[in-house]
Amino acid sequence: MCDNTAPVPDLAAVPGISTANPLSFLDDALTGVRQYHAVMTALDLGLFDILREQKSGPECALALGCRPEIITLLCEGLVTFGLLEKTGEQFRDSEITLNCFVAGAPFPQQHAIAFQRKLAGYWADLSRIAKDGPVTCDRAQMFRDVIIPSMAENCRCGLLQQVTARVAAIPEFPAARRMLDLGGGHGLYSIALCQKNPALDAVVFDLPPVTGATRDFISRYGADRVSVRPGDFFKDPLGSGYDIVFSSSNPGGKVPDLIPKIADALNPGGLFINKQALDDTPFDPWLSLEWNLWTFDGVQKQAARYVFSNSVPFAEYNRLLADHGFVVREIVPIDAQSAMTIAVKVVK
Repeated sequence: MCDNTAPVPDLAAVPGISTANPLSFLDDALTGVRQYHAVMTALDLGLFDILREQKSGPECALALGCRPEIITLLCEGLVTFGLLEKTGEQFRDSEITLNCFVAGAPFPQQHAIAFQRKLAGYWADLSRIAKDGPVTCDRAQMFRDVIIPSMAENCRCGLLQQVTARVAAIPEFPAARRMLDLGGGHGLYSIALCQKNPALDAVVFDLPPVTGATRDFISRYGADRVSVRPGDFFKDPLGSGYDIVFSSSNPGGKVPDLIPKIADALNPGGLFINKQALDDTPFDPWLSLEWNLWTFDGVQKQAARYVFSNSVPFAEYNRLLADHGFVVREIVPIDAQSAMTIAVKVVK
């Protein structure tokens, strides 16, 4: 039954803000959702593994037990990403896929992908998290099983080589004999730097559960001059007599309370090399929101991405180094998100 008392909508009226589709931003967002699920589906089905040799879409579908029209269009979409190449009606893996996304790839990314899946799951749970608070992860387990393997895979694709080449170019590096890798996790920086300096010994200091993963990497690369020191650098002594203290993307890298301990660990004239994320400028609310969807037990994050409750901004941290006998020699840009401070402990 019609409600004759309700006003009749004026079909000539347009929204006051714009005549454009008010859902256009969701259309753009949905494009990302489509692409994310397409890539994950290709990985889950094993599509990349069967396309080491070229095949048509229907041939792929037959091999995977899938519908040919779906798989053919999926392959077409993956071509636009550069993950597949197309010749005529035949598809095959691109170079990046062969390097990163097939079984036995030289630069595998399975742990990094698993981390992306985990983040996507947090976004899917946003309504609950907004009411109940962030997902609390076991700090040691999260670093050991998720973050450390993911960072190891990521850094091998160029970051590791860039950073270690820059460190090896420091004039004091060839004479260095002992290095402390503070919160070194996977230990790849220590392993690579010991390869560049045959006289260097390195100690990777990290949480006890994490150093189990470190030992795996040490064994994998036959790095007999790299050892581990289990502990919590916020609470435990760091040792002393080091020529280099190296720190890369760990939660202590912007904590002023650790600076005296780092200074005490270094020999006079020693180097403190600290690679850290730059402060979130320009501010990205989406990435900072993602940062707040999960947390560690016993660790208080700040709202801004990559910032903890006891951290200070990168520039302020570098200024504070002077209060503890350091001279900042250089700040080296690494990429759009990070930079590396090279500081020297003053000889008194």
